[in-house]
Amino acid sequence: MTSLSFTLLPEALLQLHDVLICLAKFNENVSIEAEESFLRFSALNLTKTAYASFKFDASTFFSQYMFVGSRRIASGSGRRSAADKLTCQIYIKALLSVFRGRVSDFKDRETAVERCEVRLQDSPDEAQCRFIIQMLCRHGVVKTYKLTYEAAEIQHALFDKSKTENQWGIDSKYLREIIDHFGQSAEQLDISSENDRVVFTSFTTKVADGKEILKQPVHTSVAIDTKDFDHFTVEDKLHVAINVKDFKAIIVHVHSLSGRVVARYTRPCRPMQLSYEASGMTCEFTLMTRGETGETSSGSVNSNRELSARPYPRSSTTHSREPTANLPPEIPESAPRAHPLQPPSQAAATERTQTSVLPHPPHASVPFESLFVPADDDQRWDEPKYGDEEEDTLGWDTHMDQDALQASIGGRIQDITPTGASMRERRARDQENSVAIPPTQRISQVRGIFD
Repeated sequence: MTSLSFTLLPEALLQLHDVLICLAKFNENVSIEAEESFLRFSALNLTKTAYASFKFDASTFFSQYMFVGSRRIASGSGRRSAADKLTCQIYIKALLSVFRGRVSDFKDRETAVERCEVRLQDSPDEAQCRFIIQMLCRHGVVKTYKLTYEAAEIQHALFDKSKTENQWGIDSKYLREIIDHFGQSAEQLDISSENDRVVFTSFTTKVADGKEILKQPVHTSVAIDTKDFDHFTVEDKLHVAINVKDFKAIIVHVHSLSGRVVARYTRPCRPMQLSYEASGMTCEFTLMTRGETGETSSGSVNSNRELSARPYPRSSTTHSREPTANLPPEIPESAPRAHPLQPPSQAAATERTQTSVLPHPPHASVPFESLFVPADDDQRWDEPKYGDEEEDTLGWDTHMDQDALQASIGGRIQDITPTGASMRERRARDQENSVAIPPTQRISQVRGIFD
């Protein structure tokens, strides 16, 4: 049979009450894990993004502590190893109802609690396991509370402190002052550093409904000088975001102990750990962070952050088209095109050459299966405005070299004017090449409408 018993003095009883209040912000159940050297209270939120752990040292936090395991594992050398662990879960509001009333008793000398004895027995013979709490008050008054618990497998968040690249420590009083500026509707807290200043920015992405005056998202930024930190080793312009409610719960508790907070993390989207110690109690909070996951080197300065909605560049393949920068510039349809004056034979050859090198027509900006026209293509479907377009004008460039122009077109204009004989030959060739369709009905058979 596994058994656990410990005794708390009034000061430790108050600290345990504050611990339960902090754990209630994460989960409605508290996990209890007992071993020979320590007792741990922990909680994991429903989304598994925040883990809180309070480890009480058996020799310093409790006035008396005793743990007896059901069995011991014998090693090959015959020495005894650590005893079995005792793990269970208790509804946290049930524990708070027991300790909340006792806090006010310390002010009254007649009903003050002298000590608190807790006993837990895990016996297979009993149908219900009990978590028994006895408050020993003055004048021999004893208050006994029996709570039910259930056995459970406890999950712990793993965090390797040796691999952390960013770390800072600060007195809790500075953080307690800045959380008063964060609104109730704030959801996330962004932490960044730049120019020897650490900026804490609370924000939300939701739009408030109802009769609130400020319905749009509000960002609140508070800066702290790095000189106020005990130590500060963080990459410049690195942004990490955590849940602001979890951060508030941690700071309120550490401020009640007048402790110093130490934060450790590597990069965004990786866990962050906030820890502190006080009078035989080690507190660790592992929080999941958010932010941009771009590759950064240690000690480097990051560039300005880009919006996460910006699309990623597509990887180039062998079947992909050439970049848009290599394509010839498009010419508007309304703009006049200048063509040099050439003989008919040269013009026909040039036309065939240009037709063969024309680029492929671009894809339509609006897919055929789409039922809606994008906003940037609305003007393409408007009615044409002919009166607003500029008309083409014919002008004469007096600065053009006439000799160069005559050389490019192969002589003067009157020299290449076709004669009557050449016109007759051309018409004869056109008649030979033309295809005539023989008549299928005689003219005598054609009748009018009223015949």
